[in-house]
Formats: sequence, C-alpha cells, structure tokens
Amino acid sequence: MHKNLIRGKYKNTILLGLILIFALVLRLVFFTGVDESDSLSYVEFANMLAQGESLKDVKPHGFRLGIIFPVAVLYSILGVSEFTSSILILLISLASVVLIYKFGVMLFNQKVGLLSAFLLSFFPLDVVYSTKFMTDLPSAFFVALSVYFFLKSEKVDKKKSANSYCLFSGLSLGIAYLMKEISLIIALFFIIYIFYNKKIENRYFLMLLGFILIISLEFVFFLKLTGNPFFRYSAISSDWASAIIETNMY
Repeated sequence: MHKNLIRGKYKNTILLGLILIFALVLRLVFFTGVDESDSLSYVEFANMLAQGESLKDVKPHGFRLGIIFPVAVLYSILGVSEFTSSILILLISLASVVLIYKFGVMLFNQKVGLLSAFLLSFFPLDVVYSTKFMTDLPSAFFVALSVYFFLKSEKVDKKKSANSYCLFSGLSLGIAYLMKEISLIIALFFIIYIFYNKKIENRYFLMLLGFILIISLEFVFFLKLTGNPFFRYSAISSDWASAIIETNMY
C-alpha cells in the first residue's frame, strides 16, 4: 500500500517533504544565531520597535523595515531570543527550497525541480545564512519569488490570473527592496526580458503598481515618524557622507 502511494500521484510531494525535513535538520545542526555583525544591530532595532521606541536615531541599515517589522512582531509575542531572531529566516530558507522546486517544474519538469530542491537543501551558504538574522537570504527569496510570479504570468492563459501574478510579482519585489536595497538590481532582468520580446503588456503596469504600494507603506511610516517620507534616503546619504569624511576613503 505504501509503495503504491509513493509510486502514485503523491510521489513528488512526499519526496519534496523528505527534502524539506533533511534541509530543516541540517539547518538546525549547523545553527548560526546572532553574532557581532549586522545581525546584532537588527536584533537591537527590532527590539526597539517591539518596545515602541523610536527608530529615528538608529543607523540607516536599521531602516530595512521588511525584515525588522516581522521580527519585531515575533519579539513582542515570544520575547527576544536566538530562536525568535532566527525562526523567520529559517522558514524563508525552507520556502526557498520549495520555490526552486517550483522553478524547476515550471521551466523543465518534476525531476529537475526535485533535484534543484535537493541541491539547495544542503547548499553551504544557504545553510549558514538560514539561521542568521541577516537580510541577504530573505531578500534573495523575495527577488526570486518576484521573478517566479512574473514568468508565471507569461505562461498562464487566463488574463485575470496573469494580472494577479504580475501584481504579486511587484509586491514581492517591493518586500525584497524593503529588506535590502540592492534587490532592485533584478530590474535589469525585467528590462532585458521586455526588450528581448519587443512588447510591453498592460499587466506589467500592475507589477509596477504592486511595487509602489509596498514602497508607499515605507513612505507613510517615515512620514509619521519624522515628518519626512524620504527620511531613509536622506539618512543614508548623510551617513555615507560622514563615513567618507571620517575615513578619507574616496
């Protein structure tokens, strides 16, 4: 009976589940946690937000609200610990395994999807960063998710579904940007894709709309906090200027 179940329609789901269990065990064995790098600063900023303190005077990299806000919610519910600092990153890492499986299935077939998921399950950098409170892995996941939704919108026949996928693509890109600014470099992919196909679909503007909606939340936050919706950008500029003067780097 069990053999028939594995050989049946649930075979790929069961194999993917086993890969996820393997990935989870591996990440727990090589648990990284918080160290004295940027992750320690993120813990401080998330805790300040959970306690209702102002972020007005923190360093600009503390303004990565895409990761600070959800962790702050975890802190307010479960308290500050190695576990609450890493659980969200760990879940996103496991979601990346599922996402790369979806990419493999969409672009090739089930076997490629499973092989891709298995390879990512023990990919060293992903294992190390999966329990480290940093923005690299989460932002990469949402960048990839944005590309996945975009390509999905190109493959579906229903107009309504294609529009929804484009909107989700923009929302995902916005979240990635709120986690790490360099995420926007993926825009080169979308630009090259459009030029290669020599067409601009109306639904692409829904992607832009989704991105703007997410960014608007950041503007509203800083407008309420400082009175300046562009506070993040002015703070980053002044911080870099101070660093250049102090270190005489450039």
